[in-house]
Amino acid sequence: MNYLDLSVNPKSYDEWVKMAEKLNRMGFNYVGLESKFIDEKIIKIAEKYSINIIKRNTFKINNKEELNEILKHTKKDAILVAEPKNNHILNSLNLIQEVNSIRISVENNIRINKSLKNLFNIAKKGTIEISMRPLLYNNNLFYLREFINLIRNSVKLKIKFYVVSDAACEYELWHPAYIKSLFAVLGIEKSYSIMALTTYPYNVFIQSKYH
Repeated sequence: MNYLDLSVNPKSYDEWVKMAEKLNRMGFNYVGLESKFIDEKIIKIAEKYSINIIKRNTFKINNKEELNEILKHTKKDAILVAEPKNNHILNSLNLIQEVNSIRISVENNIRINKSLKNLFNIAKKGTIEISMRPLLYNNNLFYLREFINLIRNSVKLKIKFYVVSDAACEYELWHPAYIKSLFAVLGIEKSYSIMALTTYPYNVFIQSKYH
């Protein structure tokens, strides 16, 4: 099975070397890196460990004007991931075809509801990116509760989603078995945990030139 972690953020080249080896051992074949981090050295290490790099550009969006400005200067050779800071901008994002994935942060208290599902259906697309990172460092039960609600609501509304580690070092990576176990504890069918580890916003980027 081709597992995906579409957002890892190594702090340095040396950290990427250690992460790439571990990602390979855990069975990840596709890994998302911010475009500004990618160079020939990074690609060479990825090739050594049979990892396909997916180039991405991630932006936090406060309003539609910010998004429009970003779209003017963003190249088409990477997936565009937009993180709305509130529900109002979330509703705007769904109808913009250039946005490949919408990142929902548990810190922003974003709500997934039927309106979002309807917008996804209108646009005939829609993929949500959910970070596992807040679960590592926040003892606040609010984040855990928001994460659980986000996953359960996405399943209930049949909205496509995937999870990412946002790992900055090898110790922050999540093994697929741990993620499957977490979903099982939450009472969510195994098929959804597999989807969360294998869903990709647009297959066209699988054949990226950074492949």
